[in-house]
Amino acid sequence: MGEQKVVIFANPIAGRGKGRLLAGHLKQRFEKKGWDVQQIFDRPESVSQDTLTGAAAVVSIGGDGTLRSVVERVTDGGATEGPGILVVPMGTANLMGRHLGIGLSEQGLEDRAVEAIRAKRIVRLDAARLRGTEERLFLLMVGVGIDGAIVHALDRVRQGPIGYLSYLRPAVEALTGYSFHELEVEVDGKRVWRRGPGIVFVGNVPEYGTGFPILPLARSDDGLLDVCVLPAKSATDLIEHAVATLAQEHHLREGAVYVKGKRVVVRSKEPVAVQADGDPAGWTPIEIELLKTRVAFIVPP
Repeated sequence: MGEQKVVIFANPIAGRGKGRLLAGHLKQRFEKKGWDVQQIFDRPESVSQDTLTGAAAVVSIGGDGTLRSVVERVTDGGATEGPGILVVPMGTANLMGRHLGIGLSEQGLEDRAVEAIRAKRIVRLDAARLRGTEERLFLLMVGVGIDGAIVHALDRVRQGPIGYLSYLRPAVEALTGYSFHELEVEVDGKRVWRRGPGIVFVGNVPEYGTGFPILPLARSDDGLLDVCVLPAKSATDLIEHAVATLAQEHHLREGAVYVKGKRVVVRSKEPVAVQADGDPAGWTPIEIELLKTRVAFIVPP
């Protein structure tokens, strides 16, 4: 492949500063191939269209939150599939990296990145848009309820990079005195959950941030969103659901609902916290709609 333009988006604090270093290494390697390289450490939404014009590929270095922002920008909010995004996972959960089978720990990362973009093997995955008190594109999973409350609690105290232990204090804070609000869930115009305390997960991939297969039947390219509603009115219910999830039986428990669809609405009498791809995403009520256009990702040969 001759000269081409590659745009590198990097979260400079990802991997406790390794994100910036890795971006520099990749830039040097791409330039040795004679490629035009744009290196960006600013927030993706602040980048001008001129910077992206003519890009043959985009690299996203960081976690799932960074990737979501990159996808939002380079696909014009999901209106196009984008030029093809190579994910270099360097966050906490790295769900998309794991889903695509992309690892960071192996040696020769720079060589693999060059080869991946040269070969440009594309997979096209579903994406959806969440509308509520906030609006955003999401790629992986939306959670409504206690997990949303934990993510909101973490966001209030977060300073710099986080790890799994960073969730401990926010989880305790969120669980202490948490009220399990009544929810109503509608999928493709049909009410599937009438008002009752519960937690809701909507997504494209099986795994949750902890690695639990919350949506075990999910496929990221089937043109459908998976929706799982679990009845929950106490911390004891959450523990029982967690144990059942390990056995992939939580969605089969009495009272649980598991369906697929393209449009999901979640309502509640009181505002309930929402998270999307591991970031706080406002409060209920929300509407989630599958996008007609899929997002193009580059995966190693």
